Amino acid sequence: MKRMNTFVPFAVCLYLVAAVAVPSAHADTVASDDFQDGEYANWTLSGNGTDTANLYLGNYSLRLDGLRQAQWQLSTSGYENVQLSMDLGGLYLVSGDSCHAEYSTNGGQSWSNVQTVSNGQDNGSFLTGTVAAGLDDLTDVRLRFRANTLFGNYCYGDNVLLTGDPITSSGGLFSDDFQDGSYANWTVSGDGNDQINTYQGNLSLRLDGLRQAEIAVDTSGYENVQLSMDLGALYLVNGDFCYAEVSSNAGQSWQSLVTLGNGADDGSFTTGNQTSGLDDNADVRVRFRAYTLYGNYCYGDNVLLTGSAISGEPDPDPEPDPDPGTCDYDCFNGDGDTGRTSLTATQLLGTQQVGLVNYQHYAVPAEAANPTNTFSGTLTLTIEAGTLSEQGTSLASAYTTPETLPSFAYEFVQHGTHLLPLERQLIQTGHPSWDLILSPGRVWQETGDQGYSRVALPFALQEVNANCIHNGVMTFLFKDDGSISEVAYQVAQETCQYFKYNLHGKLAADYDPQTISSASAVISAYEAEKAARIPVKPLSALATDYPSSGVSVSAIGSDQSASHRSAYGVYYNGVHYQGACATRQGDYPFCDVMALPSYSTAKSVVGGYALMTLENRYSGSQKDLIVSDYVSQCPTSRWSDVTFADALGMVTGNYDSSGDSVDEGSTETVNDFFLTATHADKISHACHYPRKSTPGSLFVYHSSDTYILSAGMQAFYQQQEGSTADYYNDLLVPDLWQPLELSPMSYGTRRSYDTVAMPWAGFGLSLLSDDFLKLGRFASIADGVVDSQQVLDPTMLADAMQTTSNGGVTTGTSSSRYRYGFWAYDLGASSIISCPSNSWVPYMSGFGGIGVVLLPNNMVYYYVSDN
Repeated sequence: MKRMNTFVPFAVCLYLVAAVAVPSAHADTVASDDFQDGEYANWTLSGNGTDTANLYLGNYSLRLDGLRQAQWQLSTSGYENVQLSMDLGGLYLVSGDSCHAEYSTNGGQSWSNVQTVSNGQDNGSFLTGTVAAGLDDLTDVRLRFRANTLFGNYCYGDNVLLTGDPITSSGGLFSDDFQDGSYANWTVSGDGNDQINTYQGNLSLRLDGLRQAEIAVDTSGYENVQLSMDLGALYLVNGDFCYAEVSSNAGQSWQSLVTLGNGADDGSFTTGNQTSGLDDNADVRVRFRAYTLYGNYCYGDNVLLTGSAISGEPDPDPEPDPDPGTCDYDCFNGDGDTGRTSLTATQLLGTQQVGLVNYQHYAVPAEAANPTNTFSGTLTLTIEAGTLSEQGTSLASAYTTPETLPSFAYEFVQHGTHLLPLERQLIQTGHPSWDLILSPGRVWQETGDQGYSRVALPFALQEVNANCIHNGVMTFLFKDDGSISEVAYQVAQETCQYFKYNLHGKLAADYDPQTISSASAVISAYEAEKAARIPVKPLSALATDYPSSGVSVSAIGSDQSASHRSAYGVYYNGVHYQGACATRQGDYPFCDVMALPSYSTAKSVVGGYALMTLENRYSGSQKDLIVSDYVSQCPTSRWSDVTFADALGMVTGNYDSSGDSVDEGSTETVNDFFLTATHADKISHACHYPRKSTPGSLFVYHSSDTYILSAGMQAFYQQQEGSTADYYNDLLVPDLWQPLELSPMSYGTRRSYDTVAMPWAGFGLSLLSDDFLKLGRFASIADGVVDSQQVLDPTMLADAMQTTSNGGVTTGTSSSRYRYGFWAYDLGASSIISCPSNSWVPYMSGFGGIGVVLLPNNMVYYYVSDN
């Protein structure tokens, strides 16, 4: 049956609703659209479905169906008290259909609801939705009507009205939308966790437990002061509450603007307003407060305090911009008078060589001023041999030209005081010894630099076909016109037990200024990455934050000597308590982006997490798949009864010697597995071992077993997803690494050097300390859950975390065992602390002295060292 268009606008009712919704008569119209001209060319259409200007009884409206949406981009710059109203209706909706009127204040990265119509509300009348706060003085406000219906089931949008008052003497007394990723100006207290949370490009302040964040604002000299605060919540249970509050008496008593409890915790924000009682007050306090179980979250955002200067009183002087026009991100407050004595402009602009210096001379000085030049383009170095001196090892002669850097011509873009390389993953350079990792650096101004701006750029050299990493920093001067000094660099730190050296030099450079087409995307991604890092405090703060715990900070990391330790620290209650990143030339100035090798911790997070993810995602049991069915190079005579889980657990029954790491360290394994580059050579060695015991019964350490697992998982994943699918790039990175907010450095991995490009799986990642902690807490605290979705198979993970009786096979002693890529140690066997037997602690371990220990009090301890 053909349906007649019976959509009735009920114009009289709409007029009355609109009359109520319109703000005060003196408000200006910022934008409006009632579609009465039958046009909607100013709206951007997208999505499957249809759109048309619908006419009924002389009234036009915008009609959509399917997944069609219409978006309008506007500006409210120069307006305050901005209010929005949008009319929405529906017809013929069925269960599951819905119509939406929405707005966005962050460029369309996330959307807030104005009005929704669904089945049962689709009687042909319009519903009016209004927004009365959060839209003031914005350069990019977006409105949209959106259908989520079957084709022919209609949504109607009409009567869009945006009004506001021109900003005159009124001023913004205080605002914080947390988009800079910082809340250092807020005072946090109480048991629980606090951190910046990123969702769909929007940053907010997340609290749980009894944590609260408070800030004091002075409204002296202002009247008509108004406050708005946004509050959201997730995962609340009965008894949990989130609060947005204000105090007008210096915190002696508080008034709630918004209170959210169980049932109001859908993740959307609710805006609370206070329009009186805050005038001319020297100490107004604003706070967000959680009263929840740990892991049940409160989110604060979009704090705005505005007012008008009291007649006859001048506006208070605004704080000066530290360097107008040159800094828009993470600005400095210094005057540039650094008193520099090393790596001076004379040295960098001249021809004299520079020696090894303390890394403090490569660091940003306390007196740094904001840069007056902006770097955007390609930096090219003329490579010459530097000065290399080995430090306690004798292996340099085994390498080809280890004293030279790889060829270097890379693009960078500047954001405020940060210099961002476009390449953030491991770069295969073609150098016989070194591949390259580039990390974000800093840019600043010094009075003695002759008008140039100064750069410090952290970088790392990673051994070709290996996982060793040597960290360094380079520095240079530049100007907007392409003028550039020579580049001084030094490497005086590594995680590489068998080859340690210092390397330094100075190289001629070329700077080609260019517009980087992807600059905006690079900058946005970096802001989100930086904001998502776990908040850092010095390791010493662990004792001061928990004074009754009796923790001995000096004991943390004491198992590794400082001279061989790259990085270490503790994660607890949402904070990264970080130790110093020591080098042979003082502390490394870019500890937050120091590149660290995974070595065999990759067996846990690549081999283990990948197999657990496959087990959870697909039907059947992937851990019980047979190796010889998926890895043709492994003959059925020895591998037809070996499962993927056996390979992950290194209990294949195939080996030469069962002695501890005898096979792993043999000359044959070194030459035929570790030093070979192709998949054919690696898998040939991995599959060649003879059968000695029943699979699943005896642990024999073989990195080659994890390589077999990698080949098997790749074959299975391609069987499921297509011949070009890659379980690392297409499964781990988008489904785990990115939602866990790991660094872009982690998105790459060592692979075979051929067209197969097989991930090594057993080692070969490059990570930041922040990545190690996030990967650890994912298993031990988050239980393998990402964005409320179970990603890791819960049974396998529980076994690996030693919370079941199926904790794996012993690894030489009764106090050590191994399950699904994770080691475990029984603290009951310790002579240092007193614990009952079977007090198993799971951990990840890597060559040389790398560990990620998953402690039972929701603490994660990590160390990266060479002993």
